[in-house]
Amino acid sequence: MYNDNNENDSQYRYSGSDIPYNNTNNSSTINNNNNNTTNSGYNNSSAFSSTPYQETKPKKHKKGFAKKAVSLVLSAVLFGAIAGSVMFGVNYAGGKIAGSNKSDATGVNIPTVSNNISNVAKTDSSLTEDTNLSASGKMDVEAVATAALPAMVQLNGTTTVKSSSYFGYGQSYEATSSGTGIIVGKSDTELLIVTNAHVVDNIDNLKCVFSDGTSASCSVKGSKSDQDIAVAAVSLSDISSDTASNIAIAELEDSSDIKVGQQVVAIGNALGEGQSVTTGIISAKDRSITVNNVTFTGLLMTDAAINSGNSGGALLNSEGKVIAINFAKTSSDGVEGMAYSIPVSNVKDIIDSLMTKQTRNKVSSDKAEYLGIAAVDITSNYASYYGYPVGILIRTVADDSAADKAGLETYDIIVGFDDQTVTTMSGLTNMLQYYEAGEKVTIDYYHMEGSEYVLKSTEVTLGSKKAS
Repeated sequence: MYNDNNENDSQYRYSGSDIPYNNTNNSSTINNNNNNTTNSGYNNSSAFSSTPYQETKPKKHKKGFAKKAVSLVLSAVLFGAIAGSVMFGVNYAGGKIAGSNKSDATGVNIPTVSNNISNVAKTDSSLTEDTNLSASGKMDVEAVATAALPAMVQLNGTTTVKSSSYFGYGQSYEATSSGTGIIVGKSDTELLIVTNAHVVDNIDNLKCVFSDGTSASCSVKGSKSDQDIAVAAVSLSDISSDTASNIAIAELEDSSDIKVGQQVVAIGNALGEGQSVTTGIISAKDRSITVNNVTFTGLLMTDAAINSGNSGGALLNSEGKVIAINFAKTSSDGVEGMAYSIPVSNVKDIIDSLMTKQTRNKVSSDKAEYLGIAAVDITSNYASYYGYPVGILIRTVADDSAADKAGLETYDIIVGFDDQTVTTMSGLTNMLQYYEAGEKVTIDYYHMEGSEYVLKSTEVTLGSKKAS
């Protein structure tokens, strides 16, 4: 695992599916879904990757004491195509949630983890039939793991990594990305999987690998990058009856009553080598961390081992229910056992909303949309320094483009697209790859009125790229 734990690096950052980007001009023109960008400063590696706003660099304020640097990394994993044995550090650590194992119209019958727990208890004399606790009252990790592992999946895909040399010459190569997902429900036609946004953003050829080793194509239904949550889907028609009998649906638990010191189990695709189990306690609650200028609040800290590939995996209580989603860890000399998870209570509404969105696949080039803007990223550092909202600052709007017709103007700051949060050009570009020309979407943006930015929304009919 490559953590880039440089003592002189004081920045919190994602490293997961994000390959270090080129710190160049980040002005880009969004033309279509084929990444036809001009003067691009991002590498299309993640919705979180963004280069600093380049026009005016704020001065750094000196501190009265030296702070030891730590590196916060996200627990996805990325394998470099340059050398098969070299692993790049990717250390990001439809329907309602199903609560039964009843067959639906498809005839696919999938048990819940609670059913699995009950079955484990019945076959283990040390466990009661209504709980997975041992007679001593301590957590039985084996019982939790046995019941919950069938609800975990590996999420594998590919991404294009772009880089440039000192002399400005660019090159790109394809790398393989791997993370974890949690089966949380099913509709009449799809199996629904929750994971981290950074696990699936900007990923091609996404595959879901189930606990029995079988795999199926997987599509992203939607993501909220500012919360690092995404929902993906697998068609039930692509799941055999044998696989359906070997997997399970996890149950999301209210995490508001979690106690410090409570025992937990973490499951995830550590190092991209398949699901593994670790255990620990809740070390702290309501923690905040900032990574790549994105701040996450209300997090749980745990000392359970979270490693590359664990992103999107489950943090489970003694009943085998998911109380949080693992996504990051602190990695530095002298720092151990500081991993972070997103409490279910913080994102339950987001998950429910994303589960109902239309499942999309990338559109072909002949159906590519055209938005017609050139923009730069406003990171949280520059936002706080200049008083701007965090988002995508429009620098130019092409005449008669989709953006122009929708009323978007220069200096407007885009913050949302089709009910999904978007704060970087790379994130917006990634989303646009799944929309066709002619579709109508809502864009949320800030518009300057007097001396203040006011949040507004507008409906945009995506256009077609004009012939050059």
